[in-house]
Amino acid sequence: MSLKKWTDLDIDHLELLEVTEMEKARVKQHVLKKHKKAPRWRNIVVASIIVLSATITTGFAFPTIASQIPFMENIIGYFTEDERSSNFETFSTDVGLVETSNGTTVMIENAVYDGTNITVSYAIETEHSFGDKMDILSHGWFDVKGSIGGGGSGEMKRISDTRYVGIASITPHFKDALYPEMVQVTWKPEKFTDFEGSEIKGDWYFAFSLERLEGNLELLNETVQNEDVTFTLQSIEYTPVSTVISYEQVVTDELLKTWESVTPTFRVTDDLGHVYLDELGGGGMSHDNGKTFMGTTEFSTIQEGASQLIIQPIEIASLNFGEGHIKIELDPIVIDLKK
Repeated sequence: MSLKKWTDLDIDHLELLEVTEMEKARVKQHVLKKHKKAPRWRNIVVASIIVLSATITTGFAFPTIASQIPFMENIIGYFTEDERSSNFETFSTDVGLVETSNGTTVMIENAVYDGTNITVSYAIETEHSFGDKMDILSHGWFDVKGSIGGGGSGEMKRISDTRYVGIASITPHFKDALYPEMVQVTWKPEKFTDFEGSEIKGDWYFAFSLERLEGNLELLNETVQNEDVTFTLQSIEYTPVSTVISYEQVVTDELLKTWESVTPTFRVTDDLGHVYLDELGGGGMSHDNGKTFMGTTEFSTIQEGASQLIIQPIEIASLNFGEGHIKIELDPIVIDLKK
């Protein structure tokens, strides 16, 4: 349509089509970008916005894209209601990226990089039926530029017939454990599935960068061991959204002859009885087939009033693939929080 036809458009007699809230957000995001780059198309932008919603007017500050979609606000609140939730909202970066393909809209709400881990909140709206068990398949999950490996975890919840919210945690690993001040993250979901026959492929792509949160790093180098495992808690870092421990462990050749892998999990509590981790682990890597293992594990911020943090390594020696395992409990390491 020519510019003249757009400017002569009779908006009062347009036939309006129903669009979803996330589709509206995607159009608003596109309009904002184009409006800044090409002022000569102002009349087209005005017409598009009026058709989309009579409450939006050019020339005023726009709210964030996520705030226009009720279920997109504070996604992390769907998963936790503790202090970590409010800290994430306060210190995370408003990403607000939207992509639609094949009837499915994906939006990244917020993300934060605490110096070790990256946490991303996202939402999905789809016209396809996936039920409660929808999952995302993608090559490399969230990719971090410059990383040499990594781990991660995620959780997704269905909050209506067509809407889902999710939280992803990514732990990239860098050469010599040198974490950059800024990370560049890309994510390209390849398809959505319920593993029962339903599968939707599409073209979604996201790219964004995050600056590292300032934290308080404390070097520890506390070691506990038994005859087969030597575990060293190298450091602990306190950030506004998380607590991150870094560690290294060395296991004997004799133990690895019996068990294919030996990985650490943790029971973390404080002197007030709060439980931060209950036999859970984190990301790590080994360059010598499991003899030496270096990793990080993160959990929520420390509860106010606690004076001691108790970290107990619990090694899982496993044959893998459900073939059997044993637990090896090491002595706890106590960190004085009032120093």
